[in-house]
Amino acid sequence: MKKPNEKKPNELNARDAFITILRSLTGIEDWQSESPDEINRQTCDVDFLLFSQNDKFAVEHTIVESFDGQIGYVNRSWDIVDSINAGCRGRLPRDRYYILLVPPIIVDSLVSKSSRKQFVGYLTSWVVETAPKLLVDSLKQTAYEGHKITLTCGGDYERLNGNVGRIPQQPENQKALQSERLERAVRDKLPKLTKYKERGFKTALLLENVAYILDANTLKDCGISLDEVDYIVVFASINERMITGNVLKEKSDWYSFIPSNRRFEFPTETQYKSVTR
Repeated sequence: MKKPNEKKPNELNARDAFITILRSLTGIEDWQSESPDEINRQTCDVDFLLFSQNDKFAVEHTIVESFDGQIGYVNRSWDIVDSINAGCRGRLPRDRYYILLVPPIIVDSLVSKSSRKQFVGYLTSWVVETAPKLLVDSLKQTAYEGHKITLTCGGDYERLNGNVGRIPQQPENQKALQSERLERAVRDKLPKLTKYKERGFKTALLLENVAYILDANTLKDCGISLDEVDYIVVFASINERMITGNVLKEKSDWYSFIPSNRRFEFPTETQYKSVTR
């Protein structure tokens, strides 16, 4: 059973990914980690402290959804489209692949097994009928309970040909929802980082972005000043594992365009046990 304040796999994997970034940026290989919030139960503390021979960091991690419920929507939409793809298997052209865009309002409405079964059955039949008529880079739409669903043809890609994948869609007012959600996600992180900055630590904010890209302008416009944070890294993750990381802020520099040496990809295996002390 997970203990209170015990670190989750995605938190540990985000820490490990940040250590990989630090090794690249500083040239320092040996980093040790502590988790003050697992020890200090009286007041809120930072997620991690990282130490090298010559440097020390206070680190906060948080998941950032583009809107409330996004994680659930992304996971459910994946399962639903995977079921549609299974029903289409062997029935689609083999020289191209297809992408479905199903809006959150539909996915969120499929709460019962019967409603989901009905939806999957309808979409499967529609995709099988529609897909052969689509040219590369063209699209076709259908309506389901008054909401549009889009099927696009993605061309020839051997690994995907003959299959239907999905791209998550954003709500119509996504930009306003993202600003609100982002502000809530980082508001309580900054005082904890500031406390350690006053003690001589460098500070880092790790934002695990579960589906959409956060850029420097979005962060600067979120309504909270992030000037006191030394490093801001945005990670893309799948199944609690960091797959890419972009350094958006480094000391006083904001990167509107991420330099190639500030973009990182990470191995599939977890490595967090090796750095914990």
